[in-house]
Amino acid sequence: MVAYGKSRPSDTAKLEFNPNKVGGERSLLWLLRQLWSRAKLREGCEVKQWDLACDWPEPREWYSLRKDARLYEEVMRSKADRTQYLGERNKPGRCKLYNKQVESGLASPLTRLEITVEGLAGPHQVAALWPTVYRMADVQGDAEIAALNDTDRFIFATLLDAPDRLNELGRRKRARFAGLLEKCRYRVEFDPRAYARVLADVAQYAQAPDPHDPAALPRWEWPGVDPEFQPLECWPIERVDKNRNVKGVENEP
Repeated sequence: MVAYGKSRPSDTAKLEFNPNKVGGERSLLWLLRQLWSRAKLREGCEVKQWDLACDWPEPREWYSLRKDARLYEEVMRSKADRTQYLGERNKPGRCKLYNKQVESGLASPLTRLEITVEGLAGPHQVAALWPTVYRMADVQGDAEIAALNDTDRFIFATLLDAPDRLNELGRRKRARFAGLLEKCRYRVEFDPRAYARVLADVAQYAQAPDPHDPAALPRWEWPGVDPEFQPLECWPIERVDKNRNVKGVENEP
């Protein structure tokens, strides 16, 4: 948690977690409460970076991320196990399209698009970074696509990954394939209202809780005393010996 400087611990701490998995866990809320109650803030707490996800309950083969001016990378083990990236690693606007079913061992198909968001960016900022995704299922049953010969199928597959190469074709083929590309164009819809709800959930973790007003935002439950959850308070660190055992407290398995 502590971000170390060159010669000594700095005055800041960094906490990383996945709200989808542990956002409501009692242990995390307890930790956040303890940090807030003991912190002597010189600067406010802030959300530095987070990943926004968009899921489709459909096979990965149905989707393809369109290349744009951002850095493009791809890892392809098979048509089903394919991961595409846009943008620089750990930078705002970094996009990742991958097979969530394969990654997490899910029982049903799930394709996920993730985009890295900086701080509490507004809807307009995120919409400007939103990528274009081709949805192949929209054209798989199209009679005109089915009638393509092997050469044209290869051209069509190439254009799906690099539509900017359309201008390299002759006039007739350019017009034909432009129409086919338009049929399979699937623009990921950006919903500002849905994003605002997600943003509000993310923002609450940077807001100081008010232990005297249960209705105040963020509406975290104050863990307090609970027979089912009694975290061992160990603060400050001097109470812990070199073997990482708490003095005066018997270790339990």
